Amino acid sequence: MANYQLRFSGTGGQGIMLIGDLMAYYYGLIEDKQIVLLKSYGPEARGGACRSELIVDEEECYPAITRPDFLLAMSQQAYDLYTEDADEKTLILVDEELVKKTNSSLPLTHRLPLTEIAKEKTGKVICANIVALGAMTRLLNIDHDAMLNVLKEKLPQRILDINLLAYEEGYKALGEAE
Repeated sequence: MANYQLRFSGTGGQGIMLIGDLMAYYYGLIEDKQIVLLKSYGPEARGGACRSELIVDEEECYPAITRPDFLLAMSQQAYDLYTEDADEKTLILVDEELVKKTNSSLPLTHRLPLTEIAKEKTGKVICANIVALGAMTRLLNIDHDAMLNVLKEKLPQRILDINLLAYEEGYKALGEAE
């Protein structure tokens, strides 16, 4: 994998930073790649746009995304702010319930009701980030079992079962949507 750039975006409180941490752990420790992880919050503690960016490479990386290869957008505000440097080759996953307006010049956009799946399958909308992680695992051809092990290793035991369910539902939902 030569220089692959991922951007995860949404609203503060949606678990966007956790997605960045889990993906960085997967690529850095499981795949043994060089990584740079950057996090950016708006001035609000919750509710403002936020992003977590991950650069993955075989060699040392330049510490900023120049064009995302992958973008997760879990809010309209995040989509509007963070797709400005995306192009027709950028693979995009959006929460279709929260991102209503997308750019037709970005053809690799996948829409899933991430928050709705979390609510229906786990009873907790806060699990939408892990539903997204499951969908991203399938979309990015990440080793399913390795990512399961990352979740088991990094998440506290008290929230593990519900997050494993959310992960599997996201993985399954992308498979059904394709």
